Amino acid sequence: MLVALLLASPSATVAQSSSENAEARVYFEEGNRLFEQATRAPAAQRTELLQRSLEAYVDSLRIVRSRNALFNAAIVLGELGRNDEAFNYFSEYLTIEGLTEADRENATARQDALRTEVAVLQVTSQPEGALLWVDRKDLAPRGETPIELALPPGEHRAFVEKEGFEPVERTQTMVRGVTTVLALALLPVVVEPVEPEPVPEPVPEPMAEPSRPRLRNAAIGTAASTLATAGVAIGLSVHARSLRDDYNQAAAQYILTGDLGAYQRAQNLADQTDRFNIAADVLWGTTIGLGISAIALYGVHRKKQKREAPQVAVSVSRHGGFASIRMPIGVRP
Repeated sequence: MLVALLLASPSATVAQSSSENAEARVYFEEGNRLFEQATRAPAAQRTELLQRSLEAYVDSLRIVRSRNALFNAAIVLGELGRNDEAFNYFSEYLTIEGLTEADRENATARQDALRTEVAVLQVTSQPEGALLWVDRKDLAPRGETPIELALPPGEHRAFVEKEGFEPVERTQTMVRGVTTVLALALLPVVVEPVEPEPVPEPVPEPMAEPSRPRLRNAAIGTAASTLATAGVAIGLSVHARSLRDDYNQAAAQYILTGDLGAYQRAQNLADQTDRFNIAADVLWGTTIGLGISAIALYGVHRKKQKREAPQVAVSVSRHGGFASIRMPIGVRP
């Protein structure tokens, strides 16, 4: 009856699609053949045939982790009395997606029949999908939560890890026939905020010394203004002299002829001459001031250049003004 149920079960059939690995199919069919022989063999040969059948299924699983090979290997393990391994194979089988309701009920019933013979560790976690190691971390994980494993009775250490969460380690004492439930709430890894490095305050740049070319340019500009003002003053002075000559002629004519028109013309010329002289005097005063400013600016510029300062002499009277400058060229101390 066991062989008939095994071979008739949809999950135990050996039908393979064309895409399945041919070598895995050969091992799978060899396992089925040996298992069928074991069911009819005497007790002395039965265990050996079951062992060879299991080896063929395991070879097939090394190539393709097919659900049919998992199911049949679990049954053979149960026949050999290796109930822990049989229970775990059924657990892996039940995690496969796409099982029919009948296949799932069949495997669940077979697994539940083994619970009284094994010590079961049931591990769940929140969130799910954490990896589970048992006793040794240097081996591959046993699976992901939620998971049920059959373990030998006694004390076992469970390691549960999930990326982004604190790892958990628990020690549990397992008892045959008892399902030990380990429900874990994983805590997120606390990420300490990274304090930004203090940004150094910008060091104020020392105030730059006034540019020497600026002083020189200011002196040149002032000198140019001085020359322009002097030019206008000269023009006014020349025109005032011309008006003075015209005034002298008009006055002489009035003295000789007593002509009142000549007298009036002489008076007008005198007034104009005075106005032009006043304007010329103002411009000459401005010229002297600009000249002194230009000389002072150039002197400061030369001092910045560490050269000898120019010597300036100015004299002013009601008859005019006089300015002189003595300046070394290209001399350094």
